[in-house]
Amino acid sequence: MLKKAFLILLSFIIISGNEILNAQDSPPVVTRSQTIQVVDGKEYFFHPVLQGQTLFSIARAYGVSQEDIYEANPELRDHGLRFDQIIRIPVKHDDKSQQVTSGTLKETTWIEHQVRRRETVYGISRQYGISQEDLLRNNPHARAGLRPNMILRIPRQSERIVSYIEYTVPPGQTMFSLTREFNVSNEEIEKLNPQLKDGLKAGQTLRIPAEAGPEQQPPFIVEPRPFEVAPEYPEDPIAIHPYCDDPILKEYYNVALLIPLYLERVDTEFAENPDSRHPSFAFMQYYEGLLIALDSVRRMGADIRLSVFDVCDDPGKAHAVLRKPEMANMDLIIGPFNANTMDIVAQFAMRRNIPVVSPLHWEDNRQLVSYPILFQATPSIQTQMNDMAKFVARNYANDNIILVHNNQPLTLINSYKATLNRELNYIDYYRDSLNLAKIDGYFLNGVYVGERLTNVYVLHDSLLQPRLDDKERSLYEQYMQRESMKEVVYSLGGMDKIKDMLDANRRNILVTPMGGEAIISDYTRQLNQMRDTFDITVLGVPQWRDYRSLDYRYLQNLRVHLFTSDFIDYDKKFNIDFIRRYRKENHVEPDIVAFRAVHTGMFFFSALMQYGSDFHKCTALINRTKSSGSPFRFYKAFGESGGWENNFVYIFKYENYRLKDVKEPDREITRLD
Repeated sequence: MLKKAFLILLSFIIISGNEILNAQDSPPVVTRSQTIQVVDGKEYFFHPVLQGQTLFSIARAYGVSQEDIYEANPELRDHGLRFDQIIRIPVKHDDKSQQVTSGTLKETTWIEHQVRRRETVYGISRQYGISQEDLLRNNPHARAGLRPNMILRIPRQSERIVSYIEYTVPPGQTMFSLTREFNVSNEEIEKLNPQLKDGLKAGQTLRIPAEAGPEQQPPFIVEPRPFEVAPEYPEDPIAIHPYCDDPILKEYYNVALLIPLYLERVDTEFAENPDSRHPSFAFMQYYEGLLIALDSVRRMGADIRLSVFDVCDDPGKAHAVLRKPEMANMDLIIGPFNANTMDIVAQFAMRRNIPVVSPLHWEDNRQLVSYPILFQATPSIQTQMNDMAKFVARNYANDNIILVHNNQPLTLINSYKATLNRELNYIDYYRDSLNLAKIDGYFLNGVYVGERLTNVYVLHDSLLQPRLDDKERSLYEQYMQRESMKEVVYSLGGMDKIKDMLDANRRNILVTPMGGEAIISDYTRQLNQMRDTFDITVLGVPQWRDYRSLDYRYLQNLRVHLFTSDFIDYDKKFNIDFIRRYRKENHVEPDIVAFRAVHTGMFFFSALMQYGSDFHKCTALINRTKSSGSPFRFYKAFGESGGWENNFVYIFKYENYRLKDVKEPDREITRLD
């Protein structure tokens, strides 16, 4: 009965939701008065009530209760709060700054250990000074036995002295308003208050870092939503193939590299023009990078035998190589590098159950439809844009999101718009379901407090289940199809249209999937001129990085984020070691192709070493246990009948005149000595 009544209410809410959401777009802002006046021996602020402000929001802004305001303004009990009214706010003298306490904070940090041959749980636990049970508890996948190249997380305990003040949570407080009030992050508060894992409750006493308290509290904004950052999606459980518990390993593995060398053209082209750049040079760095990866895994104990074949865009050449008897005995094929010959090789490999790695970038992932053990190492542009959409939804769902584009290419833009809108709606849907589950009112000093704020839409937890009846699914689909962002076609509306949509009271996220160096140069220049009025963050596309006319200051001022399938962080040890070794062996700087090759080699050679020729059965497990520095995360693109596409996408931003990877943790474990 309750569920039926809820669904009826939800259907009404969905019908009228657009009007209600528009009302929430601009939450009331309460600016604290700074002038204290004495009346009858008592100190008060005199606050002018503005349109949209409520007694609740005013009380929260001044850190007093609504009852305190009623006592100072008895007329409010009979006539209520009115626009343009001036009310008294009793001054609460806050002596928090004199109540600083010191304590010891215990922290857990993590390092990663890569298992080598013949290492044991006992030996590793002794090496790091932890118990075997602690090691296995933090690495449950190791209970089935250690395997070479397995990644283990090792906890390290440390202590530091921290100073904090104590703060009692008033009714209606949220984590977002708490962080705004004290100018401190969620993480800093949660470290000092482990009880927050059960949620924030009125009446709780929290420890707040002493240095966080501001000298003067900023204007307080009543947020319409209770979360500062949208929650991550719940991680799906993985089904581990029985093969992965006891893989069939071999003494050595055969790997074929099918790479364009154009050897038949060497003599004639150099004879005609000795200064010409031979086409094989374009792929030579891939070959050299792969050799470094091969040598590295051999030092770990793997016996991998690499055979190199000249296969370019000539189907006849591909057929000739595949007729060689040794090709039928390959455990892995890397290449070819051309779409014209990939189908030929993939069909050959599928008949013999040989995994194939497609090493370079294709425009889309449609080639994966028919080949279940084909691995596309570089994500398609659509996959990269979808990843950016998820990033926006997870990090900026509460902000003013504006999609700016020129409808080119239209199919890609429409697909991206649909993905971004759906991701934003899913964040709301997931968050609302959590809110409904966390309503936990209780009595404190005779006052009923502790109920969480919720969004306009409140979804029943049954919507989280995969089986929905027709009526529930219809409501769910309506919810997911709401328009959750604004949109500007830049060639039609221009900067004037964007300016009309910017919000001075919120962070503005301008998602801009469009190109053209002159257009983007002028676009960033005009946005930079408005940053004193508006808080602006811009998300663009990879080609912006190649535009030489863009002013680097604008990119930094606008916190420009770009996505890419390739990003080299020159501060990371893996990359530093690789560059040094590549220079030493080849006497030139490695380009992006060389980095792709070494990462590809390390991932797939290690997979062979750990899980054998059928490593593709363990791909989901490899995703979970790979090194944090590996730029691969493979998923089935078209169900079980299709192949694997890399879904790992870098997102970096311009910060302090450097490029900063905003997704990857700052840790590396693999060395190429």
